[in-house]
Amino acid sequence: MKGIVEIDVILDTIIGYIPAVISSVLLLFFFWVLYSIARRLTQKGLDKAHVRESMQGLIRRFVKYGIIAMAVLTVANQLGFNITALVTGLGIAGLAVSLAAQDTITNIIAGITLAIDRPFGIDDWVNIGDIHARVTAIRLRTTVLTTFENETIVVPNKDIASDRIINYTSTERIRVRVPLGIAYKESTEAAREVLLGTVKGDERVLEDPAPCVFVQELGASSVNMELRFWIRDPWNLFAVKWEYVEKCKKALDEEGIEIPFPHLQLFLEKSAGLETLKPHSS
Repeated sequence: MKGIVEIDVILDTIIGYIPAVISSVLLLFFFWVLYSIARRLTQKGLDKAHVRESMQGLIRRFVKYGIIAMAVLTVANQLGFNITALVTGLGIAGLAVSLAAQDTITNIIAGITLAIDRPFGIDDWVNIGDIHARVTAIRLRTTVLTTFENETIVVPNKDIASDRIINYTSTERIRVRVPLGIAYKESTEAAREVLLGTVKGDERVLEDPAPCVFVQELGASSVNMELRFWIRDPWNLFAVKWEYVEKCKKALDEEGIEIPFPHLQLFLEKSAGLETLKPHSS
């Protein structure tokens, strides 16, 4: 009799859970449908806002994990678990984890900020701090950069979000600036004509805005000038600049226009001390 009673109790318990299990299955189906709808709506919103693909994956993951968390808590409550105690426990555990992982959380929040602001995308050439590099991956916590020396740099997102970001490839053209100096005795007009002549016939140089040469300042030993012109491909900025530094130097040399180097002139006044140092003739 005792064994039969225990079996009846077990069966009653199982039968009592059947409605909750069925409800949980229905809830899981509901959240699956909800996720499918939310995913489509999110994708449409991202496409309409022209969010870059690298950032879209980050936002889609947030939507996915948010709905999963809601589904788990709802189903657990339906099955009779104490959600209040569970949430409280998770809150305490979350507080402990957050205190131990403040940098990680800060980097994740910075990653979300970068996803919203969109200062750069994959394959963009950026300057962050003293780093010139191409963006090769954008992650939730870090951003991966590849320098022109093919070095891989993994930068925490909080460092990027708090630093100045220059994106060289976000526009269709970029200006090249070639600084140089000429001697004070030389004509700035003649130097300007020579420098502007170096860009003639170069198909990489845009005609509008037109190339120009400015006198920037009167330096200690030279008149400092700068050749400026625009090119279409930002990736050629440094290569074109270095090329024209040499080209301008050669052009000025050919025209006999002096490029001075810093020097110091020392004038000695007559004094009794200097007179004692002079060699005496016998």
